[in-house]
Parts: sequence; C-alpha cells; structure tokens
Amino acid sequence: MATMSATAMHPLTGGPPGGAVPRLSLGMPLYNAERYVAQAFDGLLAQDFADFEIIVSDNASTDRTWEICEEYARRDPRIRLYRNPENLGAAYNYNRTVDLARGPLFRWVAYDDVCAPTLLRRCVEALDADPEAILAYPQTMLIDDDGAPIRPYRDGLDLRSPRAYRRVAQYARNWSLCNAVFGVVRTEALRASGRIRPYPSSDVVLLAELAALGRFHEVPERLFLRRIHQASSRQGGTKSLAAVASWFDPKRAAQAKPRRIQVMRRVTGTLAGLPAPLSQRLSCIAAFAAVWGLRKAHMKASRVKHAVLDRAPALSGSTRRAGVDASREDG
Repeated sequence: MATMSATAMHPLTGGPPGGAVPRLSLGMPLYNAERYVAQAFDGLLAQDFADFEIIVSDNASTDRTWEICEEYARRDPRIRLYRNPENLGAAYNYNRTVDLARGPLFRWVAYDDVCAPTLLRRCVEALDADPEAILAYPQTMLIDDDGAPIRPYRDGLDLRSPRAYRRVAQYARNWSLCNAVFGVVRTEALRASGRIRPYPSSDVVLLAELAALGRFHEVPERLFLRRIHQASSRQGGTKSLAAVASWFDPKRAAQAKPRRIQVMRRVTGTLAGLPAPLSQRLSCIAAFAAVWGLRKAHMKASRVKHAVLDRAPALSGSTRRAGVDASREDG
C-alpha cells in the first residue's frame, strides 16, 4: 500500500478550497526523477487553469525525488503525496494515480516533459465544447535534454468521426510516439479502460481502446513539450526490450524473458472486449487490422528499398572494378 506524506500545507489563491473536489486530477508517477521533476512542477503551478490537484505516486525512488516533492507540497495544498514501499513498476504506478484521482477529468504528467501555461485550460475547454469527446491533447514540440526545441511533431490523432471504426482506422494509420496519452481525458472513460498494462507499448493499446470509445480533440497549439533524452523509458534508444519490460513490471520481467511486442494481437484482443455491440467491436477490429497491416507492409517495403539503395554504391563499384579487370585480361 502507498503511504501518504504528512507534509504541512498552506492555502493557495485560485486552487480548489479545502476539501472541494477539483475539476481536474493530474497524476504524476515518479521513479528517480530528480533531474527534471522540479521543472515539471513549475510548469504545472504556472498554469492559468487552477482548479486541479496533483497526485504524486513515488515508486520508492533512491535519489532526491521524494525530498523535492515534499518541498513543493509544502508550498501548494493541491499536491498530494503517496509513496510505494518498493518499486512496483510503471504500470502499477501510473494506474495508482488514476485510482487516487477525485476529479472528473484526468491527465498523466511525465516528470521529464514540460507544459506550456495554457495547456490545461485549452484541453478542458475542448472537452467542454464537445461532450462526445473523451480526450483532448495539444500539438507537440520535441525538446532535448536541456529543453531546447528539436522540431515540431505531428501526432495526427484528431479523431472526430462519429463512427468508432473510422476513429480506430485513423489511429492505426498515424500513431507513433503516442503523445495523446498525456492529454486530458474523462476520468470515467479512463477507468472503464484497461489503462496502462504491464508490458511495453501498452500506451498504444490504451489509445486504440479509447479511440473506439469516443472522440479525440487535438488543440491546434504546440503546448506540450516532449523531452527526448537518454534516460527516458524508451526514446533514448539504449534500452533493450527486457529493460523496458522491467520498467513496466519488475516482477514479471524477472520471471520470464519478455516476448517480442505484438501490437496487432494486443490491440485486436482489447477491441474484442469493448463494452459495445458485436458489430461495433468487429468493425473496429477489422479497421485496425487492415490499416495496421497495410502500414506494416509499407514500412517493410521501405526498409527493403533503403537496404538496396544502401548497397547500390558498393555494387556499382564492384561492377566497375570487374569491368576494368575484364578489360585488362582482354588486353
């Protein structure tokens, strides 16, 4: 069980009054996050939308993460601190923050990303304007270790169709970094899903599930600064599948060798279990399978093409040398 910190707090103007249910819950799952977590807090506390709570769930960090969190909790009563007795894995920790949420809206916060000051307000406004939408996320700017912009990133997950299979098809066509998982989502919808499962790429599965359940709204402003760095869970490029699997669930990874990621099987299996009519489930499965299968075929063809092109100069050189050698022999 997590234990709540007994830190002293003082009131903050603009936040929810003592004991009131906030409009938005922000879940911040942490483990050894001392390098960037203060920047994450600063970005949240600078938001122009104040009706939120921050739920910190620390996975028994061994660095200064907990100390930094206590410092911020003393400054702001909206910060609630919980600490696990041991590292229970990222999947448990992410889902724990959802369990603890009180608001009707929810957003996960990664310790190493940065939120522009209007991010929360713009996402909440998008959901308020469309009751059928279950998730709103802003456009993304990729940043480096030091916060310098790398490039804008196109998510392409503005899923507005009233038909579930069309939303799932568009999702299958465009997903990549899954930045929308850090959007504002209706808490009820998130709790009705499987949330973060204890295996790599479970965010891919979750977003496919949510796309089948309701509309996504992309806010056309680059308000989400996604940090790409070596210590991140996957984007650093240095972690093996076994290491990533251990990040999600340390115990499961230790018990068996992680299997290769099987996106198709996991997504279609999840879609088959949707609380929806059979026809809708089948149409969503067919849409994802068709589009994702075609996308994988295109990616494979592209890899083959690049491999051939990469070999072309060497083959061309060999051909020229062979021709020279042959002419010498003829002479």
